[in-house]
Amino acid sequence: MAVSTQLVLSLITVSVAFLLVFFVYQKRKISTSALVGTLGMGVLILLLLGLDYGYIGLLTLLAFFILGNLVTCYKYDKKFALGIAEAHQGMRDIHNVVGNGLSPLIFAVLFAISSAHLEMLFLLGFSGAVATATADTFSTEVGQGHGTPRLITTLKHVPAGTNGGVSLTGFGAAALGSALIALVSLLFLGARAVTYIGTIFFIVCFVAGILGGLIDSILSATVEDREPIRLNKHHVNILATLSGGLIAMLLGASFGL
Repeated sequence: MAVSTQLVLSLITVSVAFLLVFFVYQKRKISTSALVGTLGMGVLILLLLGLDYGYIGLLTLLAFFILGNLVTCYKYDKKFALGIAEAHQGMRDIHNVVGNGLSPLIFAVLFAISSAHLEMLFLLGFSGAVATATADTFSTEVGQGHGTPRLITTLKHVPAGTNGGVSLTGFGAAALGSALIALVSLLFLGARAVTYIGTIFFIVCFVAGILGGLIDSILSATVEDREPIRLNKHHVNILATLSGGLIAMLLGASFGL
C-alpha cells in the first residue's frame, strides 16, 4: 500500500476516533480522565504500530470502545435495580481505560522493538488482548441481565453480580464479542485476510479472546477482593488481557504464523 494511502487512512481513522470518543464523552459515558487516557493511548498505539498497522490497531481499539459502551447500556435499568450495573450510568473512568488498554499497549511496545519475523505474533498478542477485553465486557454486561449465573470454580448457583459468576448467555455473548474483534483484526493481514493465514489468524484471535475471558472469570472467583493480595477488577482485567494476548501468540506460533 502506498505511503500516501496509509497516511490518508491514518488521518481518517484518527479523525473518526476523536469524534466518536468526544461524542461519547459529551453523552457522559466516559469521564474526563477516561477521555484523556483513551486519546493518549490511541496516539501511542498509532505511533508504536507504525504507518503500516497503526490505524488498524486504532480501529481495533475503537471497535472495543464502541461495542463496550453499547453493551453497557444493555438492560441497564434491570442491572441497576439488582445493584450490579456500572456506577454513574455506566460511565467509565481512567481505571477502566488502563485495565483494558494496558495489555494491548504492552504488545504494541513489543511489536515496535521486535525483529520483523516476530511482528505477526505481537500483532496477534495485541488482537488477543483486545478480544479478551471485549469478551469479558460482553459476558459481564449481557450475562448479568439473564438468569442466575454459576460460579466458574464450583458451578454452584450464585447471585447475579458475584465475582466469577458465569452463564451460557454470558458465554455466548463473550464468543460474539471475541469474534467481532477477530474480524476487525483481520485488517492487519491486508489481502492475506481471505487466505488460509487469515482463517488461522481469526480462529487464534477468537479462541484466545474466549480463553482470556474465562481466565478473567477464574481470577475474579479466586483472587479478586480477597486477602492477602486483594486485586481489584482492573488488576484482574490486566492479568486476563495479558493472558489472552500470550495465548494468541502461543497458538499463532504453533501454527507457524
